[in-house]
Amino acid sequence: MPDEEPAARPKRSPLAVPTALFYAITSVGIISANKVTLTQYAFPSASVLAFLQFGVTVACLGVLKILGVIDLAPLDAKSVRVVLPLTALFLADVLMGLFATGNLSLPMFTVLRRFSIPTTMLLERFVGQSNPTLLVQAAVWGMVGGAVIAAYDDLGFDIRGYTAVGLNDLFTACRGVYLKHALGPASSTSHTKKDVESGEEAPKPLSKLSLLFYNALLSGVVLYPYLRWTGDLDVARQWFDAPAEGAVVAVALSASLGPVLQYAIFVCTQHNSALTTTVVGALKNVATTYVGMFLGGDYAYSLVNFAGITVSCVASLVYSWAVLLGRQK
Repeated sequence: MPDEEPAARPKRSPLAVPTALFYAITSVGIISANKVTLTQYAFPSASVLAFLQFGVTVACLGVLKILGVIDLAPLDAKSVRVVLPLTALFLADVLMGLFATGNLSLPMFTVLRRFSIPTTMLLERFVGQSNPTLLVQAAVWGMVGGAVIAAYDDLGFDIRGYTAVGLNDLFTACRGVYLKHALGPASSTSHTKKDVESGEEAPKPLSKLSLLFYNALLSGVVLYPYLRWTGDLDVARQWFDAPAEGAVVAVALSASLGPVLQYAIFVCTQHNSALTTTVVGALKNVATTYVGMFLGGDYAYSLVNFAGITVSCVASLVYSWAVLLGRQK
């Protein structure tokens, strides 16, 4: 009987903590770079910036493939079948996020976006990717509760905004869970061999780099006509005609960090879970807000807001403690 407890716990990847930290640091880096590019240098379109990030990803991985440094899966029907849902979920996620941002206040948007965490948790449980402990579940709902408290003074209702952000949360959860499925377990080599030997129909998981390459390629192909239609490409071209000093360097840095962030998301999800990746993103936002209270100088203090942010922060730390100790089943 006593022996069953340890056996029920899954082995945690030794790269779980490093990949989570890698994702958090990279995410903060690209947010800072994008903020400088879009505000300080007034780059006219976030969508064009995303398109440039896709282009850099495809170009870099393509060159490495040609030089023989990396190996990419061939572009065949099987690869497209694996990547297409990820690309569709990614673009739908971004589109709903942009629409929701335009129809909700920033505090309300932040609160409702936090519901992507329990949505991911429930979806992971539904598909059998994880079975979170009560402590993990309590921490997840604590993060959501803290966000609701923090924005209490600014809660408002807009049916279009609520619908859009609800879909945004659902697409975020589906994308994370599907990504975990597409990548396979962290020990993907042995998993692949077993699949091949057993003769099962399940497709061999694509490598992280193949998934990254084809997701960027398909996203770019879909995004290009949209940018032509909206006129964003023409506006961006005009901006490049007379950029401010250092502006091109800022754009290049943002574009270069894009593929690094996507890779960080992939490895964090593979060595942890879709839920942990979502929580790390939320914890990073909470920590940034917390630090900004003392360093930024533009934080408008209110007891309710401060209490809510603190609850969210503590709940995020409890989640990290529970998961890093291997308590999530």
